[in-house]
Amino acid sequence: MNSRGKTTKGWMQYAAASLMTFAASGSATAADASIPTYSAVYEVEYKGKSLGTCEFKVTYDAKSDTYEFTSNTVAKGLLKLARPNPVVERSHFRLVDGRIRPIEFWSEDGSRKGEDNRHIEFDWHRSVAIVSGDGARREVALDDRSLDRGSMQVALMRDMIVSQHPGDYRLAGEDASQGYAFTDNGETTTPTGIGPLTTRSVTMHREGSSRSTAFWFAPELSYLPVRIEQSKEGEVQTAFSLTSQTGLGKK
Repeated sequence: MNSRGKTTKGWMQYAAASLMTFAASGSATAADASIPTYSAVYEVEYKGKSLGTCEFKVTYDAKSDTYEFTSNTVAKGLLKLARPNPVVERSHFRLVDGRIRPIEFWSEDGSRKGEDNRHIEFDWHRSVAIVSGDGARREVALDDRSLDRGSMQVALMRDMIVSQHPGDYRLAGEDASQGYAFTDNGETTTPTGIGPLTTRSVTMHREGSSRSTAFWFAPELSYLPVRIEQSKEGEVQTAFSLTSQTGLGKK
């Protein structure tokens, strides 16, 4: 995610066999407890000014044993002139052998022409991702840590649930040699639209980048990030603050 609605891992060799097993059994699969389904709405600010609202949502389809993460940002005010449509990111993924494995990712930039729209297909048989956008199509290598922006958001929350620590992630389509480093800032109390919550603060950054993202995770809400701040050169650019949520205990 960034100010244009972009958020600042891997797996499909298993998918065909998994689907065949499901078809043979004729029974639905249950969602994994480590991937909670929910809806959360955030107020979005850019440099201290209200930008609009964003909804994060995770759903599970038992018939296909797949999850979907969506991020839907709706601008308001003058920004709506440049982004008249919602900025949307969607990720389809499965949980395979304890790893989140993305299947497909879509990104819509909210503009009239969609110049920055992107589509990623994950081919785990060949260990490549097919990235489409800007009128071009290219293939990039995958490894077991490869994710898209949506499935990475879910993986981060899941790893906090399972081990209370972030994992090792790589974004498909970017420099696979560069992962993310995390700094644990400890516990604090964070004000939200549903009242103050005890949170665990973690900052994420990449080597050589001037950008960083800070998360405040609420353990009582299955480590949902209740505040997210994206900074450049130490200055907060974009902030997401939780205003409401359903599916994770406290209403």
